[in-house]
Amino acid sequence: MMKKQILRANVLTTVLLVSTLLFSSCYSHSKLVGGSVKAVADSVWAYSVRHPDGFTMNLATMTEPSEGVVVAYAATQGCHSRKQLGRVVRHAIRHDGYVGGWLDTADSLYYFDSSRLFPEDSLAAAIRFGIENGQIAIFVLSEGREVRLEK
Repeated sequence: MMKKQILRANVLTTVLLVSTLLFSSCYSHSKLVGGSVKAVADSVWAYSVRHPDGFTMNLATMTEPSEGVVVAYAATQGCHSRKQLGRVVRHAIRHDGYVGGWLDTADSLYYFDSSRLFPEDSLAAAIRFGIENGQIAIFVLSEGREVRLEK
């Protein structure tokens, strides 16, 4: 029972922290680099350990959206360690507020990306954004389907 209460308190603290970071204009980049980004990155890291096949997380709510088209930003490609996750979280906070993680079975590395979430009826816009950001594929959440992109 006590573990559940502690976990619930940690989740609430993280949600409040991320919401403040995402929606408050009084935070400068230098303030974001401190412990608050580390705390969010720690939470995302812990979540990724529990979701080894992949996930997309809304940092404002620390939940996974059930629909939308997920497209990663080129700026955070190649991040696959806990040390690099802070850079992904900082980018996500400054942009759309989504972080994704996925296992590349080709190299057995788990990658983290700052992502943008498009409505599912905006597939053409998501594809354009994906191509502009050098992505190989995008992901339709409600269908659990990868869409490969032509270069």
